[in-house]
Amino acid sequence: MSTDQSPTPLTWHAQTRLLGVQVQAYFFDPVEVDARASFVERYLPVFTRARPRRVGEDNDRMSYQAGDLLAQPDAVLEHGNGLICLTYRHTDRLFVEQERWTGQLRADLMLQAIAGAMAVAGSRQRPAVALLRIGNALFQFAPSPPVLECLATSVSAARRYWSAPKAVNASQLAGFCEPRLRNLPGIAVSTSPAGWAGVAAGNWT
Repeated sequence: MSTDQSPTPLTWHAQTRLLGVQVQAYFFDPVEVDARASFVERYLPVFTRARPRRVGEDNDRMSYQAGDLLAQPDAVLEHGNGLICLTYRHTDRLFVEQERWTGQLRADLMLQAIAGAMAVAGSRQRPAVALLRIGNALFQFAPSPPVLECLATSVSAARRYWSAPKAVNASQLAGFCEPRLRNLPGIAVSTSPAGWAGVAAGNWT
């Protein structure tokens, strides 16, 4: 849990809506940020004061399972009354341009991050927010109710589709659901962001 008792609102640089998900974006200079001292400063540069506390050891990637959904996020951090589920992808190909980022953000990575947060929320029975950190940007995802419903109700079908012996992982669920979300009626219709506050704890089966 963060030790900061007077949280400062996070300052995001841009936002958009992609496949029924409200996306907040924070851009940074990777040379400067990657040289910072602490994990939060490097991987969650949008935090200027608060310091979420990492769950587990720094070099450990813990597994989280909720029903038939399994995820191994790059990091889980405690912040306030909830959790941050961080997916980290840092390669030369995963950079975005600030003027074109809305067309460059990969939907599969976004859905994988959300599915990972679902597994964390269900396993820990605490709300979790999905974040994706790539080479020069950090994204926060707030899925609308239809997106969460599609992911949650597709876990068993995705497990059968991928012939997963014990559980379907976050990447497999994302790959299974992406074409279904693109064809979901009304997914492009604006929905009030009031109900998009993250992934609630639940039994995602």
